[in-house]
Amino acid sequence: MSTADPALMAATPRAMSLWRLEILRLFRTHRWIALFGVYLAFGLLGPVTATYLPDILTRVQSEMTIIVPPPQPKDGMTNYINQVGQTGVIVVVAIAAGALAFDAHPGVSIFLRTRATGMWSLIRPRLTVTLAAAIAAYALGTLAVWYGTAVLLGPLPAGSMAAGLLCAALYLTFVIAVVAAAASLTRGTLGTVGLALITLLLLAIAGSVAPLHDWLPSSLVAAPADLLTGATLVDFLPAMAVAVVASAGLVAGAVWRLGRREI
Repeated sequence: MSTADPALMAATPRAMSLWRLEILRLFRTHRWIALFGVYLAFGLLGPVTATYLPDILTRVQSEMTIIVPPPQPKDGMTNYINQVGQTGVIVVVAIAAGALAFDAHPGVSIFLRTRATGMWSLIRPRLTVTLAAAIAAYALGTLAVWYGTAVLLGPLPAGSMAAGLLCAALYLTFVIAVVAAAASLTRGTLGTVGLALITLLLLAIAGSVAPLHDWLPSSLVAAPADLLTGATLVDFLPAMAVAVVASAGLVAGAVWRLGRREI
């Protein structure tokens, strides 16, 4: 995935702000279609799958007897989380890497660095626009789940849904901060994607250790579903606090390293 559209850059006047450039890059390269499409698709499919899975299994089973409990409203959100917690995160990582691994192309890097007063002013629009798009896409998928579940299975509590969205937003913030750190350690887009995904995978594995689970940001992935089954937002405060502190530290480290990198 390239970090910038050459045609867009060629037509970009020197006075164009980095904020406007980043917004145009997101929309003109159609990255937003992949991002919003993935979350919306899984948001629409979550309640449908939860509703009709028992019938599907009944029709395809042969000699085996598969017992599936009756679907409940929480199952729609659970299906959504299971999908976007993997595929959705991969898409976010890829898009964030395309925005932050600008040193993969020396010409692009020089173009951007000469138009910024400092490294923070350079990556801030890229971090902010990517994060805003990721949270908006997740929220759109959540609204689709909420509506579909209300129609097919029953209503979901608004308070729990809002709390779940907050947890998801903090986790996406952490994910993009990890990508920023990875971009400061590698030069290529693929290398950034690979390093970020490996880091997130290792954190998810570490989260299976009971003493660490409540403190790792990876526990926030399942929070929107857990909040519908008796958990409260207080249960996730340690992970939320770690996500905020770690995100700030990772971004600060990325700014420091990128600012001292030679092109």
